[in-house]
Amino acid sequence: VWSDVFICPSCSGELVFWEVAVDKEEGRVRDGFPCPHCGANLTKRSLERATERVYDRDIGEFITRARQVPVLINYSVGNKRYEKEPDDYDLELIRKIEESEIPYWYPTDRMPEGYNTEQPKVSHGITHVHHFYTRRNLWVLAAFRQKCEISPLSRRIQWILTGIDAISSRLLNFRISGSGKPTPLKGTMYVSSVYPELNVLNMFSNKYHLRMRPIVNRLSGIRVIDTRSSTDYADYKDCSVDYIFTDPPYGGNLMYSELNFLWEAWLKVFTNNKPEAIENKAQGKGPREYQELMERCFAEYYRVLKPGRWMTVVFHNSQNRIWNAIQEAILRAGFVIADVRTLDKKQGTFKQVTSTTAVKQDLVISAYKPNGGLEKRFHLEAGTEEGVWDFVRTHLRQLPVFVEKNGKAEVIAERQNFLLYDRMVAFHVQRGVAVPMGAAEFYAGLKQRFPERDGMYFLPDQVVEYDKKRLTVQEIEQLSLFVTDEKS
Repeated sequence: VWSDVFICPSCSGELVFWEVAVDKEEGRVRDGFPCPHCGANLTKRSLERATERVYDRDIGEFITRARQVPVLINYSVGNKRYEKEPDDYDLELIRKIEESEIPYWYPTDRMPEGYNTEQPKVSHGITHVHHFYTRRNLWVLAAFRQKCEISPLSRRIQWILTGIDAISSRLLNFRISGSGKPTPLKGTMYVSSVYPELNVLNMFSNKYHLRMRPIVNRLSGIRVIDTRSSTDYADYKDCSVDYIFTDPPYGGNLMYSELNFLWEAWLKVFTNNKPEAIENKAQGKGPREYQELMERCFAEYYRVLKPGRWMTVVFHNSQNRIWNAIQEAILRAGFVIADVRTLDKKQGTFKQVTSTTAVKQDLVISAYKPNGGLEKRFHLEAGTEEGVWDFVRTHLRQLPVFVEKNGKAEVIAERQNFLLYDRMVAFHVQRGVAVPMGAAEFYAGLKQRFPERDGMYFLPDQVVEYDKKRLTVQEIEQLSLFVTDEKS
């Protein structure tokens, strides 16, 4: 375990954070603590970080980095585990490794300017990829990568390298309470003031036996993994895809190419971030650029998807402008939204867990590409009353008839009159056709033509099925009249 070193603002004495701020018995970091030199009451925010200036032979220049020292060693003898403080032998071994030349290639790329890369630069002086690792972990990773180069399973074995890259680095978060395995914080590049240096050899072994060996033994069958930008499927034929599941970038929530930079450096393959569909000041991308990129993606999805087939979009964001951008992109492409549900992935990102404004659950948007029959008929009936009701009939046929959850029937929002009207209007506008009727006329026509149950509209054959299943539940869960939480 390594710890940052700080300086007391009152007496300028050096403080090892592990020694002064960590309560080992309670397994937590104290909010306040006294300086062991002068007794001044301190908090982490009041401390100055101790730094050291060293020569980085990999980039050929002096660098200033945060000073960190080893404070605890966990080791095994037989089947028993023990702990000890580093002694002179341990410190000398670390010093010897630090001064030795690594005889293998390893990445020394400079970290890109960006949102996520700023924290390690400012807090710890980490400016290049190799700064994220202790010297010995860097050595083992480099040696393993060199073995990958000469193996007939090179590409598959490199998957192990990328799989343990983050947990081999200084991004690992030490659990002072001792409960659970140390893991990097998801969705960020945060270097903690106390972090564990894990045994890379053990990680290689565990990763191989848990993940790699089953994959190597199961290589039969036909499958294609195609890595590309969703803005360009030029070699995919029109109407050739059966189903699309997409989990698009969440606006400015996650900076994917920045977070991927470490393992991309090991693979020598970097993301082309020009078409990366995110909001990012460093890339000069705001809401307009994000929406334009998303519209290009959904236009390609629409082109390659077969008529009458479905697309599932998983998305979340706490900002309405990002939601508007996604909705606009889906509808402008020509898709018709048929259903929206919540999806609880159980495990949140760093921002979801720590931010009060972060959306805790994703939404699952189900949309379909209208079949060729509707499009042909609409071309003949465009802008007419018959075209409206033809669309409504086709749309109702695509919607779920009955949804039960916890013994209650749920209102299917898409079957309500105002959302049917919205979808009808969007269908006309997207195709450049005048909307032939207003909301009042539409609602009246809906009542005349389609049976209504619990505020929802059905086709005649659907309402029979709904009535039968409605008898099996005690009540129906009405939609909230007021917006009070994400569900409503």
